[in-house]
Amino acid sequence: MRASCTWLNNINTNGVTRRKIMLKNKLGKRLDQTDIEIMDLMILGKNNKEISLTLKIPLSTAQRRVRNLISTGYITSDIQINYQKFGFKTGLLYVYLRNGNIEETAKKIHNLDQIISVEIHIGNSDILGNVIYKEGKQLLNLISAIRKMEGVERIVGSERIYQSPLKRNKNIINVLNVQGLA
Repeated sequence: MRASCTWLNNINTNGVTRRKIMLKNKLGKRLDQTDIEIMDLMILGKNNKEISLTLKIPLSTAQRRVRNLISTGYITSDIQINYQKFGFKTGLLYVYLRNGNIEETAKKIHNLDQIISVEIHIGNSDILGNVIYKEGKQLLNLISAIRKMEGVERIVGSERIYQSPLKRNKNIINVLNVQGLA
């Protein structure tokens, strides 16, 4: 679902001019300034009560708007397991194909035990697999299994040493501006 941005006229409220943004997706769902502010606060890790207090809106309004943002797909929530706490190493496998069906190969890779997610990319590598393993031998066996798949040209792997915390200081309106959506 791709969002297109529509700028509305500047609105003069009590002598203060501000731009009001409304985003409209194919389903006609509009995001107003309050929705944008709610997304900003969610990025900062605020809960519904904190959102309602900050924006001076009823708690039920904050809850309803958050539910709507989630149900329309503007906000997603992923809970991730910290595999390293369980003694696993994590990393990435970059899979390069010479030919073949990328989606079919990605599905096959995704079905392997030590793969926790797969992404299809345009650019450097064709498929990116997030992998967990305890020992190097497990990783070697996984790479061998992928190499045997039809169309696989080569595989490059990397082990995660450190992951920075999620950036929680991004203002959604700035992100939209950078992306040309606002």
